[in-house]
Amino acid sequence: MSDYKWYPDDYQLGIEPKKPERALVVSSASEQNKKIFKKPWVMVVVTALITSILCTGVLGAFVLVPMMNKYNQDSAVIFKDGSDMRNKVDVSTVLGLQGNSVSGQEPLSIVEIARRVGPAVVGIVAKGQSVNSLFFIPSQSSGSGIIISGDGYIVTNNHVVENATSLTVILNNKEEYEAKIVGTDPQTDLAVIKIEATGLTSAVLGNSADVEVGELAVAIGNPLGQELAGTVTTGIISATNRTVTVDDTEYTLLQTDAAINNGNSGGALVNAYGEVIGINTVKMASTGVEGLGFAIPTDVAKPIIEDLMNGGYVKGRPEIGINYRNITKSMSEYYDLPVGVYVANVIEFSAAEKAGIKPGDVIIKFDGQTIETGDELNELRDQKKAGDSVVLTIVRNSKSMEISLVLGEARPQMIEQ
Repeated sequence: MSDYKWYPDDYQLGIEPKKPERALVVSSASEQNKKIFKKPWVMVVVTALITSILCTGVLGAFVLVPMMNKYNQDSAVIFKDGSDMRNKVDVSTVLGLQGNSVSGQEPLSIVEIARRVGPAVVGIVAKGQSVNSLFFIPSQSSGSGIIISGDGYIVTNNHVVENATSLTVILNNKEEYEAKIVGTDPQTDLAVIKIEATGLTSAVLGNSADVEVGELAVAIGNPLGQELAGTVTTGIISATNRTVTVDDTEYTLLQTDAAINNGNSGGALVNAYGEVIGINTVKMASTGVEGLGFAIPTDVAKPIIEDLMNGGYVKGRPEIGINYRNITKSMSEYYDLPVGVYVANVIEFSAAEKAGIKPGDVIIKFDGQTIETGDELNELRDQKKAGDSVVLTIVRNSKSMEISLVLGEARPQMIEQ
C-alpha cells in the first residue's frame, strides 16, 4: 500500500476524523419566519430579489435565448419549411479519412466532391464489329472517361475503345459528341480520345503516391451503361501497389472497396479533396467476392497521358521488332528446337531487322540471362530504354550465336505480340 496515498484531510490511519463542534438548535420555523419578516429591511431585500428574478426572465426570453440559438445553430436540429437545415456532416471528416492533398486545400464533403468532379466524368459508347465464324456482327460497349482539359481531351481505358470503329461521348449534361482516338497504350490499359468542344469542366489529377490505406475513395462513373450515368459510390483505399494480372498482363494498381462495375472502366477514383487519384479499370468478379475494385494510379498514368496527347504513343519505350511464339519443352522435343522465344517474323525497319535477326531464330538469352518465354524477354527489355545496346543469344540452324542489337523506340505498329 506504500504506492497509494490518502489525502490527510480525508482520513488518517488510526485517528477518527475531526468533526466540527456545532450546537443543535431546535426552533419553530413559523416562529423564525415571524421574527424575520418583522424587520423592515428584510422586506426591502426580498422585494428587490423578486423584481430582479422577473427582469432576468424577461431578458433571457428576448435576448439570451436567441443568442444561444445562434451559437448552437451548427449542431441543433433546425427545420424550415419541413426541411432539415443542419450543416451536412461528411463521414470522411468524422472518421479522419481525408488523406493528403497536392494543393493543400481543405477536405470536401462527398456531396461537394460529386458536384465538383461529376461534370468531368463522361460516358463513352464504342461501336465496332465482332467476328463470329465467317460473319462480322455489329457490337456496342459502354464505358467511362475523365475530361482532363477544357478543350476536349479525355482519358479512359484502352479496353474501352479498343477495336472501336466509332466513339460517342456523352457529357454529364446529356450532350453528345463524336470522338476520335488520339493514342492508346495497351501495356498500361490507357487511352486518350478527343471531342471538338471548349469550356468543358476538367478534373484535377492528384498524386497517387500520397495515397494511404484507409483514406476516403469516391468512384464516379457509369456502371452497367448510360442508364446509370454519373453514379457515385464511396469506400476507402484498401491497398496501394497491388499487383493484378489481367489477360496475361501484369498491372500495379490501387485497390478500393468503393463499388466498381462493368461500365465504370475509365471513370474516376477521387480523394477527399476532389482530386483524381486513380482511373478505374477492373474489378474482381466471382461468386462470394465483393468490394475488390482496382484503379490505375495517376502517377503511373500522367506521363502516359502526356505522351499520348503529344504524339499518340508512349515515347522512349524500347522495342525489338519481332512477332514471336514460345517454344515449350514438349514443342522443343517434337520440333527439335531449343526452349526459348521463336521468331515468327521480323517487323520491317525495326531494330531486329537492322541487327540481322531472321524468322526461325530462337532467342535463348538476353544480355546473358536465360529466357524461356516472351514474357521473360519483354520484362528484361522493359528494364532498358530506347537506344540501349543489348546482346541476344540465338539458335539458328542448330548453331548458337550472339547478336548485338540497339533497341528501337516502340511505335503502335511495332508492338510485339
